[in-house]
Amino acid sequence: MKIILILGKRLTKLGNITKILKQRLDLGIARYIRGDIFLLSGGNIANVKHTEAYMMKKYIHDKLPNAKTILESTSLSTLENIKNSKKILNDYNCKVLLVTSQNHLKRINKIIPKSDWIFVN
Repeated sequence: MKIILILGKRLTKLGNITKILKQRLDLGIARYIRGDIFLLSGGNIANVKHTEAYMMKKYIHDKLPNAKTILESTSLSTLENIKNSKKILNDYNCKVLLVTSQNHLKRINKIIPKSDWIFVN
């Protein structure tokens, strides 16, 4: 079992998932093995009806109806995504797969030291 941590991306003005967020979700789904848990992190930066985390859960459950999801729906920045998700992850003792996008890595590298990263090809 592993936790697939997917970092959010601001929703559209209509509250829909963006192309970048869809790509993150599809990558997480592609790496999913039965028994894994999705940790979905993202608040309501766009000030729309639902949080990023809720919309991500809805997308995942459309593809994987029985997948277990945990929502972290208070984060309003990448730093908060990492800090708030880490608090949740402290309750689990398993591997974590962090899913984001290439253009997001600069921000991630400022928060998490590169020495903490494990890259898999």
